[in-house]
Amino acid sequence: MIEIKVYSNDNQNDIDKMLSEIANEFDIPISNQSAAITAKLIDEYWVALKGDEVIGTIGILKIKNRNAVLKRMFVKKTFRGREFGVSSLLMQKAFDWCKDENINYIYLGTMDQFKAAHKFYEKNGFQKISKNALPTDFVNNPVDDVFYKINL
Repeated sequence: MIEIKVYSNDNQNDIDKMLSEIANEFDIPISNQSAAITAKLIDEYWVALKGDEVIGTIGILKIKNRNAVLKRMFVKKTFRGREFGVSSLLMQKAFDWCKDENINYIYLGTMDQFKAAHKFYEKNGFQKISKNALPTDFVNNPVDDVFYKINL
């Protein structure tokens, strides 16, 4: 059974290991190590667990005007896809929390190489936007080059 729980410091080593495994799947670096976002910089952060194993993460950072930024959405390679539904469970948790917090829009940045992620975001109602359409207080990872928003 897969559970979505609020992040705990006890999860950090497993998260670091998972992110390292994901990074090794790609030729282009997937994060800017000098500007790494940690749980301390996110308003709410969840982990997907199968037993004690961390298999995914998602975070939300609130910004001005009832907007938010989706951060750190990652799922272990062996748990991706409809069969497990980890991405959908994480996204639903983020949507529910944002609705409870009266967030109107969620923005996100991702990389062009994450084609499957683009399809997932679009399937879940996100619309691709230009970088110029982002809120001025959007927290941008310099490696991101594709941007989305959703109206909740």
